[in-house]
Amino acid sequence: MAELRDGTTRAARGDPALGFVVASVLGQPAALAPERRTALRRAGLGHVVAVSGMNVAVAAALVQGPLLRAGLLLGGSLTLAAALAWLPVLAYLGVTGGEPPALRAAVMFGLAQVATLTGRPGHGLTALAWTAAAMLAWRPAWALDPGLHLSLAAMAVLVHPEAPRGLVAQSWRVSFGTLPIVLVHFGQASLIGVVANVIAVPVFTLWVLPLGIVGLAAAPWWGPEALRPAALGGQVVIDLASLFAQVPEPPWPLLAGLATIGLGLRWFVRRPAVLRWVPGTLPCVGVLAALVWVGRERPLEPPRAWVAIGGPRSAAVIVPAASDRSLACVRDPWLGPEAWPELLAALGFRGAAQVVAPRSPPAAAAVQAELERAGMMFEGTCPEGPVLKSLRVQLEACQARTRLRRVVIGAGPDGPECWIDGAFVALGGAR
Repeated sequence: MAELRDGTTRAARGDPALGFVVASVLGQPAALAPERRTALRRAGLGHVVAVSGMNVAVAAALVQGPLLRAGLLLGGSLTLAAALAWLPVLAYLGVTGGEPPALRAAVMFGLAQVATLTGRPGHGLTALAWTAAAMLAWRPAWALDPGLHLSLAAMAVLVHPEAPRGLVAQSWRVSFGTLPIVLVHFGQASLIGVVANVIAVPVFTLWVLPLGIVGLAAAPWWGPEALRPAALGGQVVIDLASLFAQVPEPPWPLLAGLATIGLGLRWFVRRPAVLRWVPGTLPCVGVLAALVWVGRERPLEPPRAWVAIGGPRSAAVIVPAASDRSLACVRDPWLGPEAWPELLAALGFRGAAQVVAPRSPPAAAAVQAELERAGMMFEGTCPEGPVLKSLRVQLEACQARTRLRRVVIGAGPDGPECWIDGAFVALGGAR
């Protein structure tokens, strides 16, 4: 399976449509160029290139019906039928890396299977609550994972008893329901994603993902070309993202106004035909609170001698510029381009003097373009900074403390420090 993932990723280089399929179906975002991923995020379609709950849900829907019937024909046992329907979902979860949103969908699918076996009616919000509690009990660090936050919020909107029917209404309610989380984690929002999702989601769920899963099964014999039919739909989504990414982000007063109007309608209007299009009370309050949180003035610490973000094998290293310590020198920026303006500001930098990625020049170019768009790219000279090899011990020690694959470490007054629960904490013996 590792050979299949590596082979399809290599074959997709230089082919955006095939790269989209590999990124979305196999959970290999590196197969898609950074500028394409940025365009998808700006268009509100970033979720389709992450192995999200939607991927697992579609995969489950494709196999559940046929395998339930096969199990009943083979043994006449509902237990055998449910087990046969569950195994492919578990296998797909393992193939794609077991990301929290995908795991959430798989657990909810398992609970639905249990409800089928016991003959009890399912309740979406109860299943979602039990799923979230079980996942956080298993790995508490997932409480800080933005992907899980978005997945749970979107699912809470969809399984709510008052959830609207229809793709347009659902897309609008989900977009607004996840807006507070997007604002807090990423400091930006894209309401144009409602329109983009109305077009892209049917193409993705009915074309790209089913044919991608079939192509994945056929890839051991036909190679990456088995994914080519799915890539035709991937090209449609990529072209759509390129178009909608040109639309500017809505101003925050507009978001605050929409949330305020939504609260007013929720409080004073009782007509179901109107409320179908009105976000819930909790999302409206959440948007207003998130705007206050993001817009607050935060005291900034002076830049540290160095900061590393990632793991022992791959990490972005940030050091102050030699000519101006308020500017950052960034090496190997693996994070998405849109994350860097806010990240550098949070680290106490007013901008960047240099962005380099020797092994992935397009990634560096995408980050530099985003910083230029934000007015945060300046001229300056950069020191060498610490090499990744010298930071591996500290990164491993921080991983052991946090139980996260990606961590943040920095130079402290008494040695290296690890970012834990919103603050840098000394690593002690790690040097």
